[in-house]
Order: sequence, then C-alpha cells, then structure tokens
Amino acid sequence: MRRENAMNTIGINHNLDRPRIKKLLTIGLFASVLTGAGDFLLGYGDSIAGGSIAASVMASAPNLTDWQLIAGGLMGFFGIFLEGLACFAIYRLMADAAPKYAHLYRAGIFGYIWLAPVGCHLNVGILNMAYKYLLLADETIASRAALPLFYGFGMPVYSLLVLFWLPMMVVQFKAFARGLTPYPAKAKWFTVLLGAVPALLLCVLAGPGTALGAALGTMFLSFGNAFMFGGLLATLPSQERFSEFENELLSSKSESRKL
Repeated sequence: MRRENAMNTIGINHNLDRPRIKKLLTIGLFASVLTGAGDFLLGYGDSIAGGSIAASVMASAPNLTDWQLIAGGLMGFFGIFLEGLACFAIYRLMADAAPKYAHLYRAGIFGYIWLAPVGCHLNVGILNMAYKYLLLADETIASRAALPLFYGFGMPVYSLLVLFWLPMMVVQFKAFARGLTPYPAKAKWFTVLLGAVPALLLCVLAGPGTALGAALGTMFLSFGNAFMFGGLLATLPSQERFSEFENELLSSKSESRKL
C-alpha cells in the first residue's frame, strides 16, 4: 500500500479536492477557447494547390498575414500549456481509485506539456511563415523546402506527441467507464476525439479549401478539448458525491487489508 500511495500522490495532497478540480477544469475550458482562437487565426486563409502532402499542409500560408501567424502561434502556445496543466484535474479524479491509470495519464501530461505548445503549435506559425516567404521569393525553392520543413521539423514531433496523447485518451475513457472517478460512467464520452467531430463536419460543409473551412478544420482539437473540459465542468458531481466516493474507497481499502 505504501508503494501505491507513493506513486499516486506525486506531491499532490488530497487528490479529490473538488474546488481545485473545478478550478483546473475552468482553466482548461478557457485555455481551449484561447487555443481555438489561435487555431482560427493560423487557419483562416484560402488554400492554394499543394504539390505534395507537406505543401498541402501549408497551403494557406501565402494568404495569411504575419500578425495572424505570430498571434495565432503565441495564443496556441500559451493555451496548450494551460490545457496540459488543466489535465491534472482528470489525473486527480482517478489518482486514488486507479493509481496505475493515473501514473500513465500523468506521463502523458508531461509529454503533452513538453511537446505540444512549441513543437505542435508555435512551430506551425514558424513553418508557415518560412514557407510563405520562400514561396513569394521562388516557387521552386519553396516546393523543395516544403518536404524538409514538414517532415524534418514537424512530423517527428507530431508523431512523438501522439505516443503520449493517445494513451491519455484511452486511460481516461477506461477510468470513467469503470467508475473509478466520482462521475457517472456516461462521463466517459466527454473525450477530445468525440468533441472534435463537429469541427470536422463544419469544415466539410464550409469547404476545406475556403478560408472559413480551413480555419474550422484547424480548430478540430480545440473543439474537442473545449467539449471535454466544458462537459466535465458542467456535470461536476456535488461535494456530497465526492465525499461518498472517498468513503467508498476507504471502505474498499479496509476490506482489502483484511483479506
């Protein structure tokens, strides 16, 4: 039992602290909106035809102003960092009842904070600005540079982030589905992936090649995060339910010791 407690507390006393969890979820919702606004700025530009996957990813760059690229990149940088910190609300919800899940989830949070703000958002603004000016100077050079820019500086970070982020989503779903948090099991559906679907549908309806469609498509993960944090905040159980859940855990641990 000592080893389990040492693993799940990680310097955080009283994990099921409802006011603090509520505050973190509120920060997460705000951060999702901030990041979404940055996504919108980075995506709001008519696309040009790209000759490769890398060029297609940066297809809106020539139609984005410098202030859009800078402001969008910075807003996402700060917003995603706050999102990562806010995920400790979900960590706290499962830490007492499911320390192994919480341990995996915490590792994902650290990876998210490490990689996503700079490597997966700020760099989008940087790469698009570099591609934009290369394209204005010489289309041939820009076409040649698109591959190393995207596959050399973007794809490795994106791939590594997925390795941290997907286990977080799986662990979160399982913890809620198995009743290892004070929430009802149906709260498992407050996931980023489910919340991202409306943004992708709106992107298709608006037209992926249009400025609005591109912006909505860029925002899909922010939609998902806002859905997750907003849904968990709106359905946050009462303090009585938190106390009841803690008592259930204490009772379960007492019975385990007797066995």
